[in-house]
Amino acid sequence: MARHLAQASADAPGRRRRRRGGVGTIVAALVLLVLGGALLLMPSVSSVMEQEQRARSAEELRREVVSDAGASSDADAADEFRSKEGDSTYEALERYNEEVREGTGDQINDPFAFSGDELAEMGLPDGVVGTIDIPSMDMTLPLYLGATEENMMKGATVIAGTSMPIGETSSNCVIAAHRGVRGVWSGPQMFRDIELMEVGDTVTITTPWERLTYRACEIRVITPDDVDALAVQEGRDLVTLFTCHPYGQHTHRYLVYCERVDNDEAQESPGLVERAVRAYLPAASEGSPALTVELVLRVAGLAALVVIAAALVVTLVRRMRGAQRGG
Repeated sequence: MARHLAQASADAPGRRRRRRGGVGTIVAALVLLVLGGALLLMPSVSSVMEQEQRARSAEELRREVVSDAGASSDADAADEFRSKEGDSTYEALERYNEEVREGTGDQINDPFAFSGDELAEMGLPDGVVGTIDIPSMDMTLPLYLGATEENMMKGATVIAGTSMPIGETSSNCVIAAHRGVRGVWSGPQMFRDIELMEVGDTVTITTPWERLTYRACEIRVITPDDVDALAVQEGRDLVTLFTCHPYGQHTHRYLVYCERVDNDEAQESPGLVERAVRAYLPAASEGSPALTVELVLRVAGLAALVVIAAALVVTLVRRMRGAQRGG
């Protein structure tokens, strides 16, 4: 009996060391799990936050234009707009649209058609003409005049030679954006998930003068040289979303034609959390296999984290029960 007690006493320090070593291993694994999850999810969260910041900055610039015209700059007055009557900037955009209709304006997709001096004279800070909101893509972006390389890195752009976004009949405002900036895993996603859009989805453009809502009515894939697809269609007020296709390549162009509807038909935008979730899980697409591969990789990464977390929890519970029995 005494021998057994002595043996148990001698083994106690070893058990305590093993127990402490096991707990330390679990804690280290949990820390690595948290770090791995953060590394996996942070790019998507960062992307959404960056998009939100861009949208807020664009809205501030829009309000600056409104304020410069003498309208209220109250931050809570969300429906305050600049008057069109006698507005030199608005009149300049009208003249531009008339030139587009007559075929005497800028060449389509000329990135240098809007000069810095011209934009300054129009009274549009940084060339921002408003914001564009696309609920089905969980996307709100600043809207710039001119598809320059610089503007394309910052948000959505109105392609030169197409109509300005002022809601006129016989106009077609073609809005271009990348399907992602700075690669797959970082940066704002822009028009990455444009293939999620379906006929009936809405797009809302907010300018210093008004809010304009459009409903998707046709989707088309074209070759890069098909300029006629971007032309004005007589009697219609159109906005056309434009980006490269397939995702990750530049062989074709993906177009979503949208026609003007009443503002009360606009879809609601999802919340920040839902945006972050959707940003992490991109849409699978038959037209863009890279999106499907990306989706599989991200789901696999998330599944691996869940399995590891479950294994750690089971191991921790077993050790706690073992410690209770041995105590």
